[in-house]
Amino acid sequence: MPHNARPRILQFLQLARCSYRVEGQQIITQNAVITLAEQHISIARQGKPLRTMPYQRLNLDRLLSLITAQAERKHLA
Repeated sequence: MPHNARPRILQFLQLARCSYRVEGQQIITQNAVITLAEQHISIARQGKPLRTMPYQRLNLDRLLSLITAQAERKHLA
């Protein structure tokens, strides 16, 4: 795992005012669990397939949209 990936993700979540907690190599939000692996991150969301994102292609905007989209849909319903 690149040494700056975890702090970048946490900082981005803070700026987006997304609540989270950290447990080992996992960042747990209200709607997703982000697991930091050696070569990629995995994003697990309820009712959705597991998604992986290689660190070299890490897009924080896309990550945020993946973990918040489900909450926004629930809020609008």
